[in-house]
This record gives sequence, structure tokens and C-alpha cells, in this order.
Amino acid sequence: MQVSNAVAGQKPVNKKRGSNKHIRWIRTLHVYISMLMLLIMLFFTVTGLTLNHRDWLPDAPPTVLNELPLPETLQNPQAWEDDPLGHAEQVRRWLSQQHGLTGNQISYDWQPEEQLLVIDVKRPGGYTLAEVLPEDGLVVLEHQEYGIAAVLNDLHMGRYSGALWRAFIDASALLMLLFTLTGLWLVIPQKKRRQRLLLLSSCGGVVMAAGYALIVMN
Repeated sequence: MQVSNAVAGQKPVNKKRGSNKHIRWIRTLHVYISMLMLLIMLFFTVTGLTLNHRDWLPDAPPTVLNELPLPETLQNPQAWEDDPLGHAEQVRRWLSQQHGLTGNQISYDWQPEEQLLVIDVKRPGGYTLAEVLPEDGLVVLEHQEYGIAAVLNDLHMGRYSGALWRAFIDASALLMLLFTLTGLWLVIPQKKRRQRLLLLSSCGGVVMAAGYALIVMN
């Protein structure tokens, strides 16, 4: 009986030790995620404010217009008739290599009646519109840059930022979710403060729901 009681008495101790070890692991994960996400969360927080208050941002600088001669190799009228989009891609590559044209969203519009190609290149915080006139051997470039704040705002939304940046946003969102859930997991065992902390969390949810309701009603 004494041996049995001793063994039975050890079980709660081992269970408690296992639980403490589990909590320590969750706490460590929570802390390391918070350090990893510190600057990223700061970025999304600040750009969330600037997105919500665009009137805080300075006025955009004026549009810049440039005229460039189109290389003779890209002026062949028959080539434009046969494969306008293929030729348009060659023009874009030439503009990228020789004139630093960059952007993550590119669209082409070939207008055969006017023999005009329009290349629309968008990027975070700006765009370039290229009007290509093969018959005249001329390219008119319209550049617009809205400033660093606009760049950061577009990055916040993943706008014109490419697949790699969108993947980064997805990974950041998952890490923020894990950070939130590990924080909740650490709150649950705290019997003395659990009710108060969960009530505070519920208040945040109520405030958010009330704000949404006011928006819908207006």
C-alpha cells in the first residue's frame, strides 16, 4: 500500500511538470514571434494609419514627360502587323534595360487603326505610361511617383507588389495569428486574471462590432 500510494502521489507532480514545460515552450514561442514581428507589425500599424488618413500625405509631385527615339529595329511596320504583342514585349524589355522602366503589373493596348501601342506599367507608389508610335519612331513616357508614403501604403495592401511580396504578407499574417493564439493560450491558465483578461478581449470585439454596425447604418 505504501508503494502504491507513493506511485499514485507522483502522477500529479509529473503532470504538473509537463504542464509547466508546455507553458514555458508556448511562452518562448510567443516571445520569439514578437521579436521577429516587431518591425513588421510596426510597419502595418503605421501604414494602417496613413491609409485611413490619406489627407495627412503631401500632394503628389507633377507628372514627368519624356520623349525617346524608338530604335530602328523596333520600327518595322510589317512586324507590328504580324505580331503586335510580341513586338510590344520587345519594346518593354528595351525600356527596362536602357531606361530603367520597372513595375510589377504590366498591360498592353495595341490600337491598329492609329498604329499606337500603350504600355501601362504600375508599381507601388507610382506608374509609367508609355505611348509608342512605331511609324514615327517615337516613345512618349509619362512618369508619376507619389512619394514614399504612397509606396508604403501600396505595400501594405499588396498592390502592384508582385507575388513574392504577397507571399510575405501571407506569412506575416500567419505569424501574427500564431502570436495572438499563443498569447491567448498563456492567458487561459491564469485563474486569477483570466476572467478579467477575457472580458477585456470581449470588449474589444464589441467595440469593433459596434463600429461596423455604425458604418452600415450610415
